[in-house]
Amino acid sequence: MSKIKQFAIAHKIITAIILIAVAWGAYTVYGAMNKPVAVTKYVVQNATQGTVIASVSGSGQVQAATTIGVKSQVTETVAKIYVKPGDHVKAGQLLLQLDTTNEAKVLRQAQLSMQSAQLSLAKLNEAPATTTLEGDQAAVLQGQQALVNDSSTIEKDYQSGFDSVSVAFIDFQTVMNGLQDFVGGTEVDKMHSNPDAYVNLMPNYLQLSTGPYAAAIKAEYQAAVTAFQQNLLDYHAASRNSSQTTLDALFAETENTAKTMSNTVKAGKDLLNYVMNNYPSTQGLAALPTITTTFQTNFGTYTNTVNGDISNALGAQNTIVSDKNALTNDTFSLQQKQDTLTALQAGPNTLDVQSQNLSIEQQQISLQDAEQNLAYDSVRAPIDGIVSAVPSIIGESVPSPAVSIVSTGEIAQLTLNEVDAAKVNVGDKATLTFDAFSNLSLAGTVVELDPVGTVSQGVVNYNVQIGFTQPADTSSTELVKPGMSVTANIVTQVDQNVIALPNAAVHTSAGASYVLEPATALSASDVSASAAGGILLTGGTKMVPVTTSLANDILTEIASGVNVGDQIITQTITTSASTASTAGTAGGTSVLNALTGSRAGGLGGSTGAGTFRATTGGAAAPGRTTTGG
Repeated sequence: MSKIKQFAIAHKIITAIILIAVAWGAYTVYGAMNKPVAVTKYVVQNATQGTVIASVSGSGQVQAATTIGVKSQVTETVAKIYVKPGDHVKAGQLLLQLDTTNEAKVLRQAQLSMQSAQLSLAKLNEAPATTTLEGDQAAVLQGQQALVNDSSTIEKDYQSGFDSVSVAFIDFQTVMNGLQDFVGGTEVDKMHSNPDAYVNLMPNYLQLSTGPYAAAIKAEYQAAVTAFQQNLLDYHAASRNSSQTTLDALFAETENTAKTMSNTVKAGKDLLNYVMNNYPSTQGLAALPTITTTFQTNFGTYTNTVNGDISNALGAQNTIVSDKNALTNDTFSLQQKQDTLTALQAGPNTLDVQSQNLSIEQQQISLQDAEQNLAYDSVRAPIDGIVSAVPSIIGESVPSPAVSIVSTGEIAQLTLNEVDAAKVNVGDKATLTFDAFSNLSLAGTVVELDPVGTVSQGVVNYNVQIGFTQPADTSSTELVKPGMSVTANIVTQVDQNVIALPNAAVHTSAGASYVLEPATALSASDVSASAAGGILLTGGTKMVPVTTSLANDILTEIASGVNVGDQIITQTITTSASTASTAGTAGGTSVLNALTGSRAGGLGGSTGAGTFRATTGGAAAPGRTTTGG
C-alpha cells in the first residue's frame, strides 16, 4: 500500500486520470443497470350487450307561451279528428288519426322480411339432416361410378373405332385394286390406258372436252395412292393399345383417305357418264365397249363401299367426342357434388353467417322505421295547451300544420348548426338544464324545427323549439321564467341490446376499424384481476376487424366482428421499471467488480451472477428492483 501511495503522490496527473476513468466506467455500468424498461399491461373485459344513445346539445333561452303548429311526419289522409278549437290537451294526447293502410302494409312486409332473414340464418346454422348427408354422400359415389363407366365406354369406343379402321383397310384394298385396274388397264384399247382410250373413242370435236375428265381421274388416283400408302403405314405402326392421341390421328387419317378414294371414284364415274351421254352412236360409229357397263357397276359398288367407310370413321370419332364430353360433364358434376358434401360437412361458412347477420340488422332497421312511420299516423300533442285551430278535414290529405296549440307551459328555443339539426326530428326527447338552477333537470320534447335555416357569416343555423312543463313547486307558481338560459341534450337515436364497447377499445387504421383481443383466452379470474391496473399478456394480442355503428362520447356500437362474451382489451397501460442490481447489501460492491460484472455476495460475501426482475406498482418505490431466483 505504501508503494501505491508513493506512486500516486509522484504521479498525480496519471493517478487522477486513472481515477476519473474508473469513476466514469462505474457510472456507465450503473446507468446501464438502472435503465428503465417499459412494461405493458392490459385491461380486459368481456363484450356485453348494452344501449348506445346518440345525442346533440345546444343552448338558448326560455320563451313564454307560444303557438305551436303540430305537423304530421307522414303524408296521409285524415281518418279521424279528436279535438276542436278551445279544447285543453295534454302532452301525448291523440289529436288526429291518419289512414294507416300504407304504413301497416309496409310494416307487415318488414316483419315478413325480418322473419325470412332469421329463418335463413337458422337454416345456415342448422345441422345437416341425416337423410341429406347420406343423399349427398350417395350422389358423390354415383358420380365416381359415372366416371368409371365413362372411362370404360371411351375405351370401348376406341376398340370399336380400331375395328372400323381394320375393316376399312380391307375395303380400301379392294377399291384401290379396282381403281388401279381402271386407270392402268387397257380393256378399252390395247394401245392406251382406259381413261385415254375413252378420249380416243370420242369424235375429234369431243376429245378436247373429254380430256379433262380423263386427267381428273388420273390425278385423283395418284392422290388416293399417296394417302392410302401413308395411311397403311400408320395403321401397321399402331395397335389397339396405342394412346388415344395416336388412335385419334389414325381415325381422322382413315376418314381423309376414304374421302380421297371417294373423290377418285367420282372422277371415274364422271368420265364414264360424260362419254356415255355424249358419244354419237347415231353417226355410224361402233358402239361403246361392253366393258363400260362393267366399269359403271364397279364404280357404283366402290361408291357404296367408301361411303360406308367414311360413315363408320365419322361415327367412331363422333362417338368418342360425345363420350369424352360426357366424361367432362360428369367430372364437373362430381366436383360440384364433392364441394356440396364438403360444405355440408364443414358447416355454415363464416362469411355467409356474418352476411346474414348484417341482413338481419338491416331488416331490423327497416322494421323500426316501419313501426315509427305507423306510429306517425297517430298525430299527438307535443305539449300541454289549448287547441287554437284545426285546419285538418276528414278524407283529405293532412295539412301542415295539422293542428295549432297555444302552449300553457314554456318553450325552450335553441340554435343548432346544420350538422346537428339534420339529426333532430320533431318528437325527439330532450333533457333540459338551467344556469339558474344547478340541480334542476327537466324532460322535454322537440315540438318544432325550422324548415329553413338562418345564414350568419357563412354559418347556417336552425332554431329548435322544445316544449316542457314547469316542475311542481309549492313555494312558487313559476320556477323557470321566460328569458332564462337553458341547455338541452336531445336524444337522436337509441340502439338497445347491441354490443357496446368503450371508445378506447376501438382503433382505426387506414380507414378500417379493429379491436384488440388476447391471443390466448384468459380465465375469468384474470379478466377480473385486469380491472385493477391491468395484467401482463404472455401470449400477446391479436387484431380483430370490426364494423362499427352508432357511437357517442363514451361507447361505440359494434355491428359485426365481436360476439357477446368475447374478451376485448379496453385499455393499455405502459409503465417503466429499473433494471438495477440489488447486490452488495453486506460488503458493498467494489469499483473493479462493478466494471467486470461480478457482484459482491450478500451476507455470505460470495460473488456470482444475479437474476433480476423489474417490478412496478405495489409497495416498491419507483425505480426500485427486486431480485428473483
